[in-house]
Parts: sequence; structure tokens; C-alpha cells
Amino acid sequence: MAGDYEVLERIGQGGMGTVYKVRHAISDRVEAMKVLLADLHAAEDMEERFLREIKLQASLSHPNIASLHTAFRFGNQLLMVMEFIEGESLSTVMKTRGSTISESVMYAREILSALSYAHARGVVHRDIKPQNIMITTVGRVKLLDFGLATGAKGKTLTRSGAVMGSLQYMSPEQVNGLTADGRSDIYSLGVTLYQLVTGVAPIPGESDYQLLQGHLNYVPRPPSEVNPNVPANISAAVMKALEKDVAARFQTADEFSAALLAGETVAMPASPVMDVPTIDPEMVEKATKILAQSIGPIARVLVKREMKSSSDWRTLRERLAAEIPSAAEREKFLAATK
Repeated sequence: MAGDYEVLERIGQGGMGTVYKVRHAISDRVEAMKVLLADLHAAEDMEERFLREIKLQASLSHPNIASLHTAFRFGNQLLMVMEFIEGESLSTVMKTRGSTISESVMYAREILSALSYAHARGVVHRDIKPQNIMITTVGRVKLLDFGLATGAKGKTLTRSGAVMGSLQYMSPEQVNGLTADGRSDIYSLGVTLYQLVTGVAPIPGESDYQLLQGHLNYVPRPPSEVNPNVPANISAAVMKALEKDVAARFQTADEFSAALLAGETVAMPASPVMDVPTIDPEMVEKATKILAQSIGPIARVLVKREMKSSSDWRTLRERLAAEIPSAAEREKFLAATK
């Protein structure tokens, strides 16, 4: 036990902490608990970083960002309790079953929605990679791990000239130890999306040095040349995200998302009207009212948003159900909207 939490199993470990699946003894809710690793040589620095991660995570509330429930001290350790996400990492998806181009673009646009929200609040993630992206059992994307993030008000703990991030997904400015803004996250997501739609990394390299030099100097082949099934407009959007010069990249997450949406629309024109799947407006209104009982007035906004990327009723209701925090309420919603 750690306070009121029963530890069920260890589910992950990173540079700053170990993550456990836990159950709250009173509410019986299953959650994820991150415990700061003890390091006698860098304990003070690690604790400060962990506190910063807690505060940044607590400031963010978005459907595509894992929610922080609480944080507390237990003995001489710091613990943060997060939303437990049922699903698998994007890294696992890529290694096991892969994803279609349409699914890959959808994942990227949901990550960009999270980044748009975070960037607007002065938060830069700085470690976008498949391991930090979860795909839930209903296909919802959740962005994890703000341990390397910088905030508008928090001080930067990175030493001058230090390299922060994961080598394969690191932006050129991170390689150079420069200050990374939201456009750095766009580059890292460009690397991730390139890998999703082609099956290979855009920057080759067998060593750390080769990877670092590659981010600075190597221009990858366009995704459509590696995989002819990638639409030209999607390929062009990925390449723009991968520009070495930050000024030549998409300047915002919303710009990148809009380019991907436009690329999909051009690449996959609508079928004749009689063949286009329709969603019953009465069912939409019913679902909106039921959803509002669980999450409030924001339900109508979410329904409108999800309808833009849902081609059928089943997809729409599953996406809406993913917005409901309570498992019991989710089941009620799905049962009432069959």
C-alpha cells in the first residue's frame, strides 16, 4: 500500500520514475501512479523536475492529455496519481499491427489538438514520441509524460547547451541545445507520423552521432516515395513538419492539423451522395443530452467536433463514450445509444 492506494502491478519505468497500476482503497477506482526514483547524486534536481511536471500536468485539462488526479508525498518520495489508460502505446501499435494511413492521420490530428491546447498555455512537451502516446481501447489518443516539458511560468532546468529529448524524435534545435518552442513538438510529431505511414524512420542512423547529425543535415525521402499509398498532400504536410529551419515549418499545431485534414479530403473524395453513410440527427441529439448528464454543457461542443471525423454512428458513439471519465457512466451511455 502507498497511502490509500493498493499497488496492483508495475506498468512502466522511465528516467524520472516508475509507473504502477494502483487501486484506490476507498473509491475502488483503478489509476496510474508515478513514483519518483531515488537518486542520491541528483535527488534535489530530480525532485524539482518532478514537482514541475506535477504542476504542468495539473494545469492541463484536455480529452487527448492524460489527466492528473492528485499528487502527494509518501515518506521521502513524491507520487503523482494519473488517469489509468486502457489500451496500448503507439509504439506497440507500430510494432504489432500497424495502422492505416487514415488512422495514422487521425492519431496525428488528435495529438495536434492536445499540442494546440498545451502550446496556447505556454507548455511545450519536448518529448513527443510513440512511447508517450497511448491509443485507448476505443481508439482515442492520450498524450503522456510531461517530464521534459517547459512552461510559461516555470523556470527551465535544462543546462545551457544540454540535449533534452529522445534522439530519434529530436528536433534540430534540441540537438543544438537551443530553446525549443511549439515548433519543436511539430517536428517530433512529423518524425512520428512519417514512421507511421511508411514503416521506417525518416532519419537513419546506427549511432547517437549519426542520428544527431541526421536531424541537422539529412533530408529524408518524401513519405509518398517510400510508400506510394501515402497521398501527395499528406506527404507534403509531413515534409513541411520536418523542415530543419523552424521558420519553414508549420508555425502552429493548428496549421499542421489543417494541412492533414485538407490532404485527406483531397486524397479521398466523397462517394456519390446516395452512398455516403449518414448519422441520424435524432440519435445525435439524444446522445448529446445523455453525454451532458456525465460531462456537462461541453458535451455539445465535443459532439460537433467528433462528427467532423466520424463517418458512421458506431465510431461517433465510441468516441463520445471515451470522453466520459466513469466506466459505469460510459457503459450506461453505450447501452442507451445503441
